[in-house]
Amino acid sequence: MTSPDAVRLLVVDDEAQILELLDLTLSIQGYEVCPAGSGPVALEVLAREQIDVIVMDVLMTPWDGFETVRRMAAQYGAALPPVVFLSGLARPAVMPDLGPDVVQEYLVKPFRPSQLVERIEEARRRKLSS
Repeated sequence: MTSPDAVRLLVVDDEAQILELLDLTLSIQGYEVCPAGSGPVALEVLAREQIDVIVMDVLMTPWDGFETVRRMAAQYGAALPPVVFLSGLARPAVMPDLGPDVVQEYLVKPFRPSQLVERIEEARRRKLSS
């Protein structure tokens, strides 16, 4: 059972084992996790759940993480929760322009759970101060 004030995460990854590992890891850290196995499913979850932070894999199908967030931003604008992108690739030299309202962090795999928690909390702080 989660506490009523638990931070709710939408965690998106198209690899089932990675999604399960992220779900377990973040749940142990005290977060309430809403998993999604693709961009289209993530849009559905975001429409029905109150989400505080989105944790998004970059390399996915049918939409990559950037395209998924573009679609979310087009629908939610400034109300879009902050996003932490996860990728096995080095951080791009220039992040895609996802709009002025999208608060984003980037974390390269592999990472320690504490690093992911730091990025989630930094994204929350930045969103609250924007």
